[in-house]
This record gives sequence, C-alpha cells and structure tokens, in this order.
Amino acid sequence: MTIKFYFSPMSTAEITNAIFAELNHGQAEPLAEVIPVKIADGEAKTEQFLADVNPNGLVPAIVHDGVTIWESAAISIYLGETFGVDRKVDGVDAPLFPAAGPRRGEALKWIVWPNTHLAPYTLPFHDGQPAEVKAMESRYRETITKALGVLNTALEGREYLLGSEYTLADTHVWGFVGYIEMLKFDLSLTPNVKAWMAKITSRPQLKGLS
Repeated sequence: MTIKFYFSPMSTAEITNAIFAELNHGQAEPLAEVIPVKIADGEAKTEQFLADVNPNGLVPAIVHDGVTIWESAAISIYLGETFGVDRKVDGVDAPLFPAAGPRRGEALKWIVWPNTHLAPYTLPFHDGQPAEVKAMESRYRETITKALGVLNTALEGREYLLGSEYTLADTHVWGFVGYIEMLKFDLSLTPNVKAWMAKITSRPQLKGLS
C-alpha cells in the first residue's frame, strides 16, 4: 500500500521530504503519496486530521498500512528500517540504513540528537515571539552553538556521521542543521560541519530541498 505523507513546507515535514527524496532516488515509483496540509488555514487542527492523522495537530505524519506515525525522528527511523536496509537500485545493493546491530544504534542516536539538542532551542530566533521568549535567545544561542561543536567533533576525520558511508542519519541531521543555518548561525565556526553540509547539499537527490 502507498504511504500517505502529510506535508507542509517550512516545517519539520521538510526533513521527512528529504528522507523520501533519498529513498525514492533511482526507484521506479515514489514510496509515498504527498498530501499537502495548509497549516495557516487550520487544516492540521480539523477534527478529522486530529482523529485520523495526528492528535497533536502537526506535520509530518505518515500513514502506512493503516498505521499512523508522527514525529520526524520516529518517521526517519521507521522509513530507514523498513525501506533503507535492503534497498536496491537497478538490482544493485544501495542501502541507506544500517542493519540491526551497533551501527544501527549509532544511526538512531544521531537521528534523535537534533530533535533534542537543536530543535527545542530555536523558538527565540523566530519572528514575533513574546518578550519572555526572546529573553532566552542568548542562553539558547549558547546551547545550540555547543551542540554544533559536538557535531563538529564527531565529524572529525569522517566523511559522514557513521564513517565513510552516507545514511539517512545524515539526511535527518542535515535538514535540522540547514534550518539552524537559516537562523543565522555561523557554520564557519564549525568547519567540519560546514564541509559536511556542503557535501550533502550537493547530492542530486537533495538539490532543491535545501
């Protein structure tokens, strides 16, 4: 059964969109039917959406074989485990996710990492926030900068997060770091992250998504 992917631009659904772009590359048919959701028009808050898709009233969300999955990290993990491990292109093995084992654990930690160490601290950098939220900007900037330093250290001597092979963990983290960059964080302070971002952004399957 085709996956239904509930998408809205300028949201963490962009991360899921990038995951699908990687998985779809070289395949005859896309994995998912994209269903646009107009957040500004309240389409994620309708009674039907809350009941059938995501009771939190947010995207991304996917529905696969009647099962609804939400939260960008959970979706990336699910798609990686389900479609990325045994992936083939023209009959040749082209995995995008590790098989079960320690390397799988490493991929999982990186997929969860930006959702806990980057995303929660971005709110003060959005326009129109109340004064009490804006007051946290300096502290949260320090927190995000520290997190980017952790990523920079992890990438030292590595092409990708897991070593020499690209995985969907790279896709997931790339999406979040790209958003952080849009918030005017200077990646030149973390040269390993900056080089890694440029390498991933140049991938043909991700061009136009950054």
